Amino acid sequence: MSDDQKKIDRIENERLVALMGKIREDSSEENMIAVLKEAATATFLVPVDGEEGNYRFHAVSDSKGLKYMVVYSDTDSFEVAFENKKEKQNGVLAGFADLIDVVMAPKMDLSGFVINPGSEEVLFGKEMLKMIAAQMGIGGDGTAKVGEPDRYPPELKKALTGYLQIEPTVSDIWVRLMRENGTDRLIWLIVAEAEGEGEPLKYTLENLRKYCLPYLDNMDAMVVSSNEDFAKKVIEGVKPFVTRDNG
Repeated sequence: MSDDQKKIDRIENERLVALMGKIREDSSEENMIAVLKEAATATFLVPVDGEEGNYRFHAVSDSKGLKYMVVYSDTDSFEVAFENKKEKQNGVLAGFADLIDVVMAPKMDLSGFVINPGSEEVLFGKEMLKMIAAQMGIGGDGTAKVGEPDRYPPELKKALTGYLQIEPTVSDIWVRLMRENGTDRLIWLIVAEAEGEGEPLKYTLENLRKYCLPYLDNMDAMVVSSNEDFAKKVIEGVKPFVTRDNG
């Protein structure tokens, strides 16, 4: 988060607050993804102490002693949280990418951040944020996070061609190499054009991941639907690694 973050008057994120409230009732993956998509483009209020250029962020600890930075989705939530404080609480404006940058900074010793603690309270852990950062291309030196590998695992193409013969809901599969943001760790990114949505689609993608793992040269993989926004960007203009032969 840069030193020139501006103090703010009032912000509202009505849709985000509503979605966060919905998660309290139903913490399904579908609802969590909806919150994530909304949060990724939202602006947040972060309580800070100290002076600009030397801010101290607020954090809460869980039962294991892990620390999470505190952020608020809107001015109303921020004011309610500090209504009993004698002095006015300062806050700065931050986007989702700003929050990830702070959490990932080694000197911060944070395990993630929590939005609206004590009310809607949605937590984003560090491991989830690493994956989100890789997908969003946040941080690092600005180089590509996803690209064409120098070589593919030798048995992978044959294996995926066989997979398409036994899984009728998947038609095209793209295989890319993804570097985890801020690290040198590489994982395979597998994008599948698959039918269905919700739990059936999740089941198909997870099965594809398990099917691929023995053929990935001992590397991990993330499998996503080609309908995801970031996946569309990754495969734009790229020929599928394997395609169903309908002939």
